[in-house]
Amino acid sequence: MLALEKGKTLLVEGPVRVNLKSGKASVLGAQVDSGEHLVVRRGKCMPILGLVDCEVDLTLGENATQTIHNENTIPSSWLQATEKILTSEKPSTVLVVGSVDCGKTGFCTFLANSAFGKKRKIVIVDGDMGQSDIGPPGTVSFANFREPVTDLFKLYSEELKFLGVTSPSRKIDGVLDAVGYLKQRAAEHAADFVIVNTDGWIEGDVAVGYKAGLARKIAPDLIVAVQCEDELSPILSELKEFQVMVVQSPQIIKKRDQETRKLLRESAYKKYLKNSKVRSFPLSWVAVDGDLKINGRNGSSLRKRIENILGKEVLFCQEETNQVIVMLGKTATITEEHVKKLESELGKQVLWLRWGDEEGLLVALEDANGKVLGLGTIGAVNFDKGTISFNTSVEKPVSKIVIGQIKLDTEGREIGLVFQNSTFSRGAQLPDGTSGVPGLLSFTLVPSQGDK
Repeated sequence: MLALEKGKTLLVEGPVRVNLKSGKASVLGAQVDSGEHLVVRRGKCMPILGLVDCEVDLTLGENATQTIHNENTIPSSWLQATEKILTSEKPSTVLVVGSVDCGKTGFCTFLANSAFGKKRKIVIVDGDMGQSDIGPPGTVSFANFREPVTDLFKLYSEELKFLGVTSPSRKIDGVLDAVGYLKQRAAEHAADFVIVNTDGWIEGDVAVGYKAGLARKIAPDLIVAVQCEDELSPILSELKEFQVMVVQSPQIIKKRDQETRKLLRESAYKKYLKNSKVRSFPLSWVAVDGDLKINGRNGSSLRKRIENILGKEVLFCQEETNQVIVMLGKTATITEEHVKKLESELGKQVLWLRWGDEEGLLVALEDANGKVLGLGTIGAVNFDKGTISFNTSVEKPVSKIVIGQIKLDTEGREIGLVFQNSTFSRGAQLPDGTSGVPGLLSFTLVPSQGDK
């Protein structure tokens, strides 16, 4: 049993189960009463402020930590900013920006809990597709905020848009459109207070341009910049037409390593893929879109032409505007010479797959109106029968399947990302730090900064 005095903060780093045996506490503005318990996920820190003298029972998991601080660890700049925001008629839309692990999500949680206490009707848009809290990784999403929470992970998305990657640098225009759409949807939900959380990609001209584009797409009444020093200066200099409020990053914040960030993503995948069952569809019954447009139209003339060029059997091929997708057998040998020869003959980039590479790719299942019903992973594609199977919890009729670049194993663990970006030369480094080989479909482990 641990004694927590009034005005002091117990900081716990998960995995931890916290039981408040007596007293009353606050976590990021959400009140916790005697008898309640909290679960702190691995990789997450939770500041528990004693509102009165408390007794706390902790069950610590592997590598969990606990420390007591003699003061409220929420920065005074957060308190001042929140009070100013909630005592003015505006803003109705707040955009929160900052680097990786700076406290953006903590600030969003604190602001939402505080706004709820002021009887505001709140919607949170989660635009961090790499370290998402509301929706699964690879998506942007929104949720109505109906009660105070200690962790935004407790919320379930009410609508999401699927991008299929964990880094906005791979699909900048898609992210801008998706976040802008969800902000509009929030307004349709009659929200009078919209909080938009963002990813931590801030370094470099492309990132600056992306953040500026995001702000102009959303047109927030206020931008809150969570900053350690002056790392956001290049972005803020591009946003002079907006009202900006700078707040301090908490000193207690710890930077997460690659493995911890990966584990957090995997817990989110599992949240949205639990209770999955196998479903199978004829490819002629559903539209297939996204990063791998497998469908029933297996062009026989093109396939024969490719087989003649390579001297190898082709299981499936599909021609797109700027590329050709080719699937060979599981054990087929592919060389750089094959790539050069075929691309020279066809005049297009060639993406190679071996049969089975598609298994485990994360997909979104949509209805006839384009609404995402849920997610799944590809089980198998049978090109002879023209069928595709998924592991998914979605039971409603499906009209479209959107295939992403995220590949998971059968336990929901992240294997890697499919690199299919023709704008980079072979071996070039992507903005998120990974490298790939266009022309050869390759799987690379997701980097630690999955939201960059």
